[in-house]
Amino acid sequence: MTLKIDIDNIVNGRNDATNFTAMLMRVVFKSDRRNKAKLAREYPNLVKTVTEFQTTGEILDLPYD
Repeated sequence: MTLKIDIDNIVNGRNDATNFTAMLMRVVFKSDRRNKAKLAREYPNLVKTVTEFQTTGEILDLPYD
């Protein structure tokens, strides 16, 4: 499975996912730069996926960390 499924559900209206990755992704969306850097140490693909979406609108197809 990839992060693409979770971010697609979050940004395209199906915001009811309660799995750990989806919840963490929501936290990353709300995090400031400092906290994103901390989260990126443990979840680099997840943070990269969210950051790329926030920057370009592109949804990456990366594997779970």
